[in-house]
Amino acid sequence: AELEGVASGEDGAPAPAQLSFSVWRVNDYDLAIQHLEAVELACEHIGVTRSRTDRYFDGTLGKKLVKIVPFNHPLTLLDLEEVKRELEARPGEDRGVVLVCLGKEPAADAWIEDWNRLRRGKEAVNRIEVIELRTDPKYGKFFQHQPARARVKVARKGELVTVEIQDFISPSIIERLQDQAGLLKPKIDDWRAMVDCVLIDADYDGKVFRIALSDIPERKTDLVAGRYEIAVGPGPRTVAVKIVDMLGEEVLVTRSIT
Repeated sequence: AELEGVASGEDGAPAPAQLSFSVWRVNDYDLAIQHLEAVELACEHIGVTRSRTDRYFDGTLGKKLVKIVPFNHPLTLLDLEEVKRELEARPGEDRGVVLVCLGKEPAADAWIEDWNRLRRGKEAVNRIEVIELRTDPKYGKFFQHQPARARVKVARKGELVTVEIQDFISPSIIERLQDQAGLLKPKIDDWRAMVDCVLIDADYDGKVFRIALSDIPERKTDLVAGRYEIAVGPGPRTVAVKIVDMLGEEVLVTRSIT
């Protein structure tokens, strides 16, 4: 999809200046759903009974404690270690825990499996369960997620590879902007405004991503370059380009070169 210019109103009138994203990068501070509002919506969707007195857990689901992981990042090992510390500080707490999240780091599943290994049965003390709001078979309709997409061209000339990101679109970011804009229809005139960073592996083996080049803008006003040149050795190889948007979603594009 082509990403067109500056926002305009329904009647064709120019939009207010703050809806133009040609200068300032769109970042999670601009886009994140207010955490308290998101917690309320998620609790209502799942059927969580809110707790107004617990300083850490957000409520209960049946007899289990519920913790809503902030939706501006996936469930990480840091989140899990925080839950562990909280439970250790409550030695008399024997209830299970339900974590509600939007996405999970791959390492999170292994951590939870190890934690639950000695906690057999659904009623085991402090057993941890996860509700992932995009994929959970029962509660996974909270978000209708469309993945981000990218169009990338990779060309080789001798021992120099050129990588050009020709287009990128994140439906999640567009949807968030639409929610904020109301009747106005926001448009982004430069796809780079949606991108947090670009990482390139010049010899990807399909398993481990080894960063040969990284483009991580230092300031909010800076954009990624979008076009890169990398020196490579002779022989065929696979070039992998990882694009991370401002909401943390990753797109991995691979191209084989000879």
